[in-house]
This record gives sequence, C-alpha cells and structure tokens, in this order.
Amino acid sequence: MSKLVEIDTSGRVATRKRLAVLLGDRRGAIVMLALASTISGLAESGILVLLAQIASTAAKGGSQTRGNIGLIHIHASANTLFAIAFALTIGRVVLQAPLSILPARIAASVQARLRRELFGSFIKASWEMQSSEREGHLQDTMTSQVLQATGGALQATQLVIAGFSFVVLMGTALTVNVAAALVILVAAVVLFGLLRPMNALGARRAKELSKAQLNFAAGINEASRLAEETRVFGVADAQFGRVDRLVGAAEALFYRTQVIGRLSPSLYQSAIYLILVGGLAVLYSQGSAHFAALGAVVLLIIRAGTYGQQVQGAYQGLRQSLPFIERLQDAARRYEASSAVDGPLELPRIGSIAFEGVSFAYKADRPVLQEISFAVEAGEAIGVVGPSGAGKSTLIQILLQLRPPDQGRYLVNDVPVQDYRLKDWRKLVAYVPQQPRLVHASVAENIRYFRELDDEAVQRAARLARIETDILSWPDGYETIVGPRADAVSGGQQQRICLARALAAHPEMLVLDEPTSALDPHSETLIQESLFGLRHELTLFIIAHRMSTLDVCDRVMVIQDGRLVAFDTTELLQTSNDYYRSASLLAAGGSSGGAAHS
Repeated sequence: MSKLVEIDTSGRVATRKRLAVLLGDRRGAIVMLALASTISGLAESGILVLLAQIASTAAKGGSQTRGNIGLIHIHASANTLFAIAFALTIGRVVLQAPLSILPARIAASVQARLRRELFGSFIKASWEMQSSEREGHLQDTMTSQVLQATGGALQATQLVIAGFSFVVLMGTALTVNVAAALVILVAAVVLFGLLRPMNALGARRAKELSKAQLNFAAGINEASRLAEETRVFGVADAQFGRVDRLVGAAEALFYRTQVIGRLSPSLYQSAIYLILVGGLAVLYSQGSAHFAALGAVVLLIIRAGTYGQQVQGAYQGLRQSLPFIERLQDAARRYEASSAVDGPLELPRIGSIAFEGVSFAYKADRPVLQEISFAVEAGEAIGVVGPSGAGKSTLIQILLQLRPPDQGRYLVNDVPVQDYRLKDWRKLVAYVPQQPRLVHASVAENIRYFRELDDEAVQRAARLARIETDILSWPDGYETIVGPRADAVSGGQQQRICLARALAAHPEMLVLDEPTSALDPHSETLIQESLFGLRHELTLFIIAHRMSTLDVCDRVMVIQDGRLVAFDTTELLQTSNDYYRSASLLAAGGSSGGAAHS
C-alpha cells in the first residue's frame, strides 16, 4: 500500500504520522540538515561572542584580550580574534550551500513522490471510483493540493534549520549569562504555548481553504467544458457569477490563513523583544565589568529571537499544510481501497462469453439491470439496442469489467471473469467510446496509445479502420499532431483513429458504444466497411443508435427497463419484438403505427 495512506490505529492521522508520510525516506537528508544547522549555529555563536569581545577590547583602548565571557575564557590579541571570526564566517558561508540545497532537494523529492503515488493510486483505482470523481478534483489535488503539501515539507526543513540554530545560540547564551538566557528561553516556550490556539485556528482555516480550492477547480473545469453551450445560450454573465462566488470563497479563506500565518510569528518576535529589553536592563545594572558579556548576550539572544520567530512561523505554516496532506492521504486511501483484485488464472484467448442472472444498481432501490442472461460464442457480432436509460451503457461497462455485477455471474470460457489475470484480459479486449478522445500527440502515438506497438501494427490498424488514406493525405502523415480541440481532423476522422487504436493490439473482443451516432454519411460508411471487414475475426459488441449499424450483427439484444427482453437475429426480431420493429420503421422513414407506443 502507498505510503500516502499510512494511518495510526485509532484512524486519526496524527501530526507526526503525517510528517513521516510527507517526508517519506528523506530521514538521511533531514539528519544532514540538522547537522549542518548545528555546525552553522556554532559558527554563528562563535562569531557573535568574538565580535562582542573585540568591541569590548576596542572600547577599553587595548589590543590584547584576557578575561571571561560567562564560562568562555578568552586570551588572545584583537588580530587573532579577527582572524578566527573571519574563518568562522567563511565556514558559515560554505555551510549555506547544504542549508539551501538540502531543503530544495527534499521539497522537490516530496512533491514528485506525492504526485507519483497519488496518480499511481488513481490509475489503479476501479472505474466506479474514477468515474465518480467530480470534474477537476484530480487535477486540483495533483496541483494545488500537492503544492500546499510540498510547502509543508519546506516548512519542516525550515523548522529543523531554525530549531537547531535556536538551540545552539541559546545554549551559547546560557554559557555567557545563565540568568538572562533562561528568562528568554522560558519566555519563548511560554509564548509558543500561548500561540497554539492561533496555530490551531490557522489549521482549521487551511482545511476549509483546501476544500474551497477543490470546489473552485471543479467549477473552472465545468465552465471550460461547457464554454460552447455558455456562449450559445448567452449565459456568460451567469457563468461568471458562479465562478466569481467560488473565487470569493477561496479568496476569503486564503486571506484568513495568510493573516494568521503572518501574525503569529510577528507577535512572537515582538514579545521576545519586550522580554529581551527587560532582561538586558537587569543585566546592565550589574555594572560595566560585564560589558563584553552584555554585548555577547545581546547579539546571541537577538539572533536566537530571529530563529525563534522562524520556528514559530515554520510551525504555523506546517500546521496549515497538514489539511492538504490529510486530503492527499484520504484521496490515495479511497483510490487504493477500490482497486480490483487480480485473478490467478491465465487467459490465453476469449472463447465463449456468458451472463447468468446479472443484476446491477447504482442505488439499492433503483436497479439498472435485472436478471440478464445470455451466451455468445467467439467471433459473433452482437448488437445492443434499447431506449435511452434502458441500461445499455451499464451492460457494456460490466462486459468490459469496468463494473462488477451486484448479483449473478459473468463467465468467460465458462470461468468467472474475475478469476483471470487483469493483464491478460486487457490485452485481449478493446473499446471504442461514443465520443472520440484523443491525446495531444501524433496520429501514430494516438493509435499506439502508450503501448509497445511497432509501426507496422499502427499502419495495419489504420488500414482496418479506413483512416490510412486520410492520414497519408496530411502533410505530416502519421506525425500529424491531433488532440482535444485540434483543427487537424474532423469528428469522423477522430472516431476512425479511435477505432484504429482499438484494433492495433489484435484484440479478441471489441466493444463499440454507438460508433456512428454522430457521424456524417461518408464517415458512417467507412466505419461500416471496417466493421464488415472485422466480422467473425473477433467478437463484437455494438451499442447501436442507428439501426443501419446492426447490418453487421449476427444477433441483436433488445434491452428495455434493465431487462433483456429479446435476443435473436434481425430477421426474427422484425416479427417478434415490437420495440425493434418500431425502431426499424422509424429508421427507414416509415410509420410505426401503434407499435411506436408499445
């Protein structure tokens, strides 16, 4: 199971668990970051102590330093102190490389891993899960939600850097003056605790923002898909108003999270300065003999306060990123829970296909298919007809193993289909949807469709689909770029490219969903020629909208109200089934009389 879905036994994802999931196997890089931060903090502490001592020596007009700064004993010339301070500064500059590179590497790695694991979970999810996702949900989850979670990884690295630097500087301050440093340290811890309610509020607002961003992405996706209808119906203003409300909701939540994220560390820093002024006033009252210690404590605690502010800010940012991490975990968990279980048996070929009492319902009280039973032999061409909403598309989805039946059995070669390996099944089954869907790539790549197929297989499929003549007439031939909203090809050509895609891997079963319903007569004729050429070479299932498509079929199923009411040759259905006879008469331009309403 993906690391994205690790949870504790209580079912509630703890903060540390989310962090562990987020950072994954980057523990080595985190250790290196902590080590570099510690060394950098020690170098900075040394620089500040030396600068305080040099300033004290200069104020006294001397060139030699002998004395103590707290527990630190110094005996050296000013030039030596300058040299040591310079060396420490160079060393700290060198350390900025790993302190910059490691967080960037960790964040980039986390972002790529989150995207790979999430999409890997989605692509293996069941069709039921994939088809139920709201438009734009996956896109936004893969982009803005992952970016927010990646921000959490950056905040975690900043928390490590600032936290270790804060500890080192405060530790050095304790060696210089225990009383002043303890006051500041206790104050920092108390302030951190006092600001926790604000941090929790920021996390809640971030969770609401995550949901608002998903809603916004879904609204934009729908508006883009319906742009043509929006323009035709003249509802652009109303559509803008709908999206504007989604923008406004996200804007308000983004504003609140930003205010909380910025206000919390600012309040922390201001409070630390108030305490610092009071503590230094007490230290100063001890007299000028403590001038060097006073300067060192001032420098150390001011820098420590800066790191403390960064710790508070990073912690606040990390808390606000947790809802996005949780949403990613929830999505991956849902996807993986729905993935199909692979069967143990090999499937060398598809012979007989049978349904035995298959029923299916999207809602328990509204069955879509009821007690469907039939048997088909290899090489048969089967048509599927029926009124809209009869259950034809659901029948096809079950045939393709996109949905499992709620009841009954689906048999291939007299064996339950779920007992076969999915890899074998998918090699032998192909599908042509009603609406052609092309990727933005060459014609050859669209036919190949991410499979290891050579050029001969691509060209053979194009010839079978009666599209090769068109392809060769284009200036770039098989390298012509096509895709969503591309101008290069017509709807009929896109449909034939999809048919070529389905035929390229030599399937044994081909399912077509109303392949000619929206085609011009020329394209319909070419598709019909392709189907006649394929007849008896493979098993065909064709959902037919135009009755002329059924000319290629050996037998035809009539589906009404979710039931298989007839399954026979077209000649027998003309005399035995009222729906088929009525549909045939309407297709021929005749009058169906009373049969049209039967």
